[in-house]
Amino acid sequence: MKIFASVDSFKGTISSKEISTIIENELSALGHSVEICPISDGGEGFVEVLKAHFFVEGITVASIDALDRKITCEYVLIGDVAYLEMNSAAGITLLRKKELNPLITTTYGVGLIVIDAINKGAKEIVIGIGGSSTNDGGAGMLQALGVNFYIDDQLVTDHMNGDLIGQITSFNTEALVKTIKGIQFTIFSDVKNPLLGKNGCSYIYSPQKGADKETVLVLERSMSHYAALVERQFQKSVANFEGAGAAGGFGFGAMTFLDATMSSGINSMIKLLDIEASIARADVVIVGEGKLDRQTLFGKGPAGIAQIAKKHHKKVVGVFGIIDHDADYDFLDLMISVVPKYASELESITNPKLYFTHMIKDLEL
Repeated sequence: MKIFASVDSFKGTISSKEISTIIENELSALGHSVEICPISDGGEGFVEVLKAHFFVEGITVASIDALDRKITCEYVLIGDVAYLEMNSAAGITLLRKKELNPLITTTYGVGLIVIDAINKGAKEIVIGIGGSSTNDGGAGMLQALGVNFYIDDQLVTDHMNGDLIGQITSFNTEALVKTIKGIQFTIFSDVKNPLLGKNGCSYIYSPQKGADKETVLVLERSMSHYAALVERQFQKSVANFEGAGAAGGFGFGAMTFLDATMSSGINSMIKLLDIEASIARADVVIVGEGKLDRQTLFGKGPAGIAQIAKKHHKKVVGVFGIIDHDADYDFLDLMISVVPKYASELESITNPKLYFTHMIKDLEL
């Protein structure tokens, strides 16, 4: 049987590449012909996937995490296009649970990666923005690229964050214009939320980034102030555009200041990695991610790949860490999960490779 497997990472536990290797080894041992393609929709593992597919080395750069701590990040340069992941500098997986606080986290480190890519000759910057820990409207990143933010004519020297964006009274983009001259920006995201309101970034996503109910209200007020100031100066309104609320408003900041194009992460990756051709050759397509839930339905990796597979009338099997059964996953012909059959949730996090392997050994195609 010809099997094609394209599974996203199980966030924070096991990478897409590691998952793919297990699937290839175990199913090949059973006599199947297996083709693998590690996948990311722009979040964790985005750069690793591109390195593996295009056989390129990553470029390391000194940066900071969302709490201003020194870290080393990696991106790839393919021709004159740089691909980087927001998660590597401002990711939620870089912080411990008690450290999560979208009032103080910043995207400044993402900007440092962008600067390095521009200095190395990139003419297009593609940023995968899944998995952020921030709610700063991209202001930290913009500050690193040269935007000066002011509070009552005083230059803000602290790195911009979810609190400071609610205090600024003006900003200057002269240095930014020089830095990004001739550079095209593309954002890979599958989040379609607007910037503000009950479906905006503060209400929908900041609670999982550490915000309590009171903090959510503060973040919303700050973001509303920031948006009004920015849109007034640029004389254009994008707060209600699809994706403006992605990654704590990073989409909004990128569209307004960088004139960035928002693109579906999974659809862009399907095209970039030529996944449809692999699907057409297969009898069975395996998809998956750490948790299958309602969010999966809205353009995340498994749903996006499964849609292509169904177009080609292929059987689709989903493999997951855990499944939330409170939704209809009719794009899958079969779905299995590590939890609870093979391990408890804690066990699956402690030793993910072991229990995932056990599950794949039992997979009946």
